[in-house]
Amino acid sequence: MRSVVVFLRDTMESAVTAYLDAAYPEQRDPWVVFVAGDACLYINLYRHGPLEHEPEDWADIVQRFGGEPAVCVIADVSGRHPGDAQVAGFVAGLLSRFSGAAMDDYTAHLWSLDELRGGHRVRGHPFFDYNGWFAEKSR
Repeated sequence: MRSVVVFLRDTMESAVTAYLDAAYPEQRDPWVVFVAGDACLYINLYRHGPLEHEPEDWADIVQRFGGEPAVCVIADVSGRHPGDAQVAGFVAGLLSRFSGAAMDDYTAHLWSLDELRGGHRVRGHPFFDYNGWFAEKSR
């Protein structure tokens, strides 16, 4: 399963939960984004960041982010859907409402909303470029 994590600062879990409830009212725990009636994104609060990363990797994320995130949100993408448009909407929605950055499974880069909107690339790849990274690794 492919995932993206959004790290948020200067907010509270209750504010993020209220936003997610309003943005994705069809289902909660997890919040779900549907495509033609089929689940595409499964969205949860990401409370296990420090436990799911190696300590030095989490310390690096926190350092680059400028401190411990106040709230983290993860979206897991169903293998039945590409999820590109849904991931873009999910991340842009959160980062338009809250201050923070996003990370995909393919880079260690913390992507700002301006970078996402501006088409920024890391090692030649845009955000959430699972096809490009897979093709590169296959060479």
